[in-house]
Amino acid sequence: MIVRPDLDPKIVIKYTWRRIVSLLLVAAIVAYLHEYLGFERVGVDITLSTVLGTALAILLGFRVNSAYDRWWEARRLWGAVTNDSRTMARQLTTFLWYKRREKGGQHREEKDVYVRRMVYRQIGFTYALKNHLRRLEIFEELRPFVGEAELTWLRSQRHVPNALLQKQAECLQEIQEKGYLGDFRHVQMETRLSLLCDSMGGCERIKNTVFPRQYSVFSTGFVTVYSYLLPFVLVGKIGWVTIPATLVIGFLFYALDSIAKGIENPFENRFDDTPMSSICRTIEINLRQQLGETDLPDPVPPVNGFLY
Repeated sequence: MIVRPDLDPKIVIKYTWRRIVSLLLVAAIVAYLHEYLGFERVGVDITLSTVLGTALAILLGFRVNSAYDRWWEARRLWGAVTNDSRTMARQLTTFLWYKRREKGGQHREEKDVYVRRMVYRQIGFTYALKNHLRRLEIFEELRPFVGEAELTWLRSQRHVPNALLQKQAECLQEIQEKGYLGDFRHVQMETRLSLLCDSMGGCERIKNTVFPRQYSVFSTGFVTVYSYLLPFVLVGKIGWVTIPATLVIGFLFYALDSIAKGIENPFENRFDDTPMSSICRTIEINLRQQLGETDLPDPVPPVNGFLY
């Protein structure tokens, strides 16, 4: 996610220079033919450009809005993962630790083990979900939050985040059967796991549902055709000024098209994606603090104005 107040021109040039160079060449050739060689027939009626430009602006606006909706939904889903993780940690620490300060509280050590195991597993779930969505290796980041035996079992699972939620549910059932958790509180925490599963499914829906190719193919094609048509429309009116005018107008449409391409898939581990690494670290800090820990990691800092 871009967090810097301005946009580095190098990034813009990196993603648009090929189109701009080709557009510059076409504009220069058309201007040369018209101004130096007197090819008057090179020009095209400006009415065509006006109609096409209006239609293209509407199409691009619709595409950018649709792509942003996907990006924003992804961010909302990860906001829900954050809130549900905090709530689960709060429920664990209050429902099971409500007698921890009383002298001689029953089964205190066993409750401590359950609480810490489940809170750390919840942290591991967020890191596993992040790498699952980005198609990255999962187990190295997961290692600090689960035991070796559980890690070995998880290696045999095809869907690691879902397997972690299954372990959380089994652990809750075990706590409830031992009498540490009442039926009503057990239902509350099971509901929290269901909400986490819903958020995970929503993220997978965005990841696995390809943005309609009709939008991307047609909009990119129309932008290309319109941009190369511009010099023929402008040259009869403004002469050599056609070159800079074509670059400015063409760049505007290319930029809108590039924005839509950049944000339509928010889980690709790019600079404009949902900042899942930062969110996972925030969840880790919050949950470990809820356990009473003080030796906490630092938040993930932006890198060159980008938060990953």
